[in-house]
Amino acid sequence: MKTVQLEANKVLNVLEQRVPEIADDECLVKIKICGVCSSDIYRAFENGSYFYPLIMGHEISGQISKVGEKVNNFIVGDDVSVFPLIPCFRCQSCKAKQYATCSKYKYYGSRNSGGFSEYIAIKEWNLININSIGYKNGAFLEPLSVVVHGLKKSSLLDKNITIDKRKICVIGAGFLGLLMSEIIFNKLSNCEIHILDRNQFKLDYLSSSDRITTHCLNDSDKWEYFIESSKNSFDYIFELSGNESNFSRSILLSKSNSKILWLGNIQSDLLIEKSAVSSILRKELQIIGSWNSHFKHENDDWLDAIKLIEEGYVNPSKYITQSILLDELPLILKKMYDHKKRIISHPYIKYCISNL
Repeated sequence: MKTVQLEANKVLNVLEQRVPEIADDECLVKIKICGVCSSDIYRAFENGSYFYPLIMGHEISGQISKVGEKVNNFIVGDDVSVFPLIPCFRCQSCKAKQYATCSKYKYYGSRNSGGFSEYIAIKEWNLININSIGYKNGAFLEPLSVVVHGLKKSSLLDKNITIDKRKICVIGAGFLGLLMSEIIFNKLSNCEIHILDRNQFKLDYLSSSDRITTHCLNDSDKWEYFIESSKNSFDYIFELSGNESNFSRSILLSKSNSKILWLGNIQSDLLIEKSAVSSILRKELQIIGSWNSHFKHENDDWLDAIKLIEEGYVNPSKYITQSILLDELPLILKKMYDHKKRIISHPYIKYCISNL
């Protein structure tokens, strides 16, 4: 089978390898779609790998081609997606079925071989059926579930709470920010949404509506003006950019008694000024951290993500910039990295590897 392997930092090679053998509790999945995540850039080009060689890729959908002897809930031909986190099942978080905060987890695509391949061996526990939503949306259940988890933690999707008209700010219009904005727009008709990003082409993906205002803030002067004109005005703020400055900015933009959700993977160290801490106290802000998603849980984010797709509230696949072949991945990842470092201009929202 063909794979793309990270041999060393910045060294990606297309290789032929044997199809993996499966354990009794595993299924062999023929990969149909694997998304390319921004975390793959860091892992490939910023010494982010735990070990070498590594097959990256954790946004996976495919079809089961073989099942282990102890597999009970899946058969050959089932269409599936993959929850990439492999829990230890022994720590305190796992005992409480809070698998996302497992202290000794493994992970397909970072600590285990992932989806930049034609086949992958996956534990039955990590599989979920996706027959109703197709391979493209199925591959993006992982990032979508991360967004759903964050929205739930903010209580915006709580069925038992009536949300009056609220002013919402989404910082970062990357793939996660676009998914979050689409859900908020379609689920909460009485909310005013402001979406911030430094790239206008990302903001152009959003529907034009009197409930959505986009702000292209691509220099410090524009940010300063926006903060001056909008500070202390938002009921909910979602930070998804990972830019360290935006964590502090979220505090300034929040009104009293509001909620701030920090979901973006922070890129550099953050120094929070004394005045910002004082603002948190005086405004009695709730700052909520959000990490990964609930899977096989009484409040299952993956099942809720599937339902949102089925009911038409969100369509992750519409944000695909281009479907590529495995052979093209090393060059595309390099372009993504060079764009991130501002070496070249290479606008994109989402790439995926397609074996359809």
